[in-house]
Order: sequence, then C-alpha cells, then structure tokens
Amino acid sequence: MRFDRLSGTKKASGWFLRAFLISALWTTPAIADTIVLDQNGANDVNNLHNIGIALANYNDIFNHFPAEFISAGGTPLLSWRVALLPLLGFNTLFNQFDLTRAWDDPVNLPLLQQMPDIYRSSPLDAANSTITRYVGGSGPGTMFEGANGVTQNTVIDGTSNTILVGETEGSAIPWTAPIDIPIGSSPTLGGNGFSSFIPDAVPFVFVNATVQFLPDNISSSTLHCLFIRNDGIPCPFVALDYIVAPVPEPASLTLLGTALLGFGVIRRRRKRGMQAS
Repeated sequence: MRFDRLSGTKKASGWFLRAFLISALWTTPAIADTIVLDQNGANDVNNLHNIGIALANYNDIFNHFPAEFISAGGTPLLSWRVALLPLLGFNTLFNQFDLTRAWDDPVNLPLLQQMPDIYRSSPLDAANSTITRYVGGSGPGTMFEGANGVTQNTVIDGTSNTILVGETEGSAIPWTAPIDIPIGSSPTLGGNGFSSFIPDAVPFVFVNATVQFLPDNISSSTLHCLFIRNDGIPCPFVALDYIVAPVPEPASLTLLGTALLGFGVIRRRRKRGMQAS
C-alpha cells in the first residue's frame, strides 16, 4: 500500500510539473531579436503580405509590376494602389475611377473616402480614414521607377533581397494620390519615412511576397541596397524574427487553476489517509 501511495504522489507531482512548464511557456519573454506581435501587429503583417501577393499577381497578368502611378502622357494621376484594386477584390470601386483624371479631380476625389481596410493600420486609423500606411520606395532602380512598370527580369539582385512596399506611420499620404517615399542615397527608418507603430523595427514586403522586419538601426547603405533591384551589389541583411503572441482563453486558465486546486485537495486527503493508517 505504501508503494501505491508513493506512486500516486509521483504521478500527481509529474502532472503538476507539466502544468507548471505549460504555464511558464505563456510567460517566458521572447529573445531580444524576436518581435512579439499582438493582433494589431499580426494584421499589419497580413496586410503587407496580401499587398505583396496582389503585386505579384499583377506582374503575372501584365508581365510587369504596376508603375508608380497611373498616368496620362507621363503626368501622374493616380497611385498604383488604385491600379491594384481589382487584384484585391475591389473591382466595383476600381471601375468608379476615371483613369484619365487626377486623384483630386472632382470626379475621383469622392472615392478617397472609400479606402479599403487593407491600406489602413489597425491601431492608428479610424474606419473612415483616407491616409494610407503602405507605400513604395520610388526613384531610379526601385520597384516603383517612373511611369512604366518594371519587369521581374530586371530584379537582378533577387526577389528575396529587393523591397516592394513598406509601412509608414509618419507620412500623410492620401491612398489614391500618386505619392510614395523617394529613396535617396542614404535612406533611414523612422520619422516621416518608413516607420511603424511596432517598436524598434519596420515591416516590409519583398518582391517574393515575404514580410520581413528590418531594425530601425539598419545601416543606410544596406537599406539603400535593399531598395535597389538592379545594381548587382550583394546586400546581406539580418531580418528580425517575429511571432504572434498567443492569447490564452480564460476558460483554459480557469481549467488549469481548477486542476491545480484539485491537486492540492488530493494531496491533503492522501496526507490525512497516511496519518490515519
């Protein structure tokens, strides 16, 4: 009988240890180079990924990526974000635009109020906001170079090493306006350029439609290299890992607490039984 009692105690202790380890997994902090995303951060990544997929699909259909702007005779009229609408499931909205007129023309300006949620950032933007949080890098050698869309065969630096679109939290760019962020010789992250509500990093979608987080302190030379698709210069970089923080359901936590309480009752009962014997 004594062996059975000890065996039962060992089993219960083993269960308690497993419960403790499971509980610890919920509270163990991530390592320093891993970003822990809440639901807003997860939505941010999902928006960028879907934009990247739509841009890739545009390239598959038209054999080139969208130009920086929809133009008439080389004059910027509307953003590539408008051109992408059919690939994002907004055909009806796209068909309402007059592609021969500017974004702020009386015909097109009312459509500014119909910005799809995919161009918004969850924690910052109200449902009726018109300022986009996702822009491209523009200028010579970038994926948004001028009035003609670039072809994938000009991405000689590799699709996994070339930035398509990034997040901006400091720029006030209307989503239909043909405006992006010019890439100079010494680009940096933060401020009115590419920036994020996520601390210490900025997410970008690359030409291969993968989302990568670049640290705020990335060197200007490396960042510039990642924006340029065709200089033939290798640009090794270290992206930050990211995970989506698990949100334990209250019912699960209650069950764990009840189980631990039950284990305490069992131990007390066993102890009284051993004393009585």
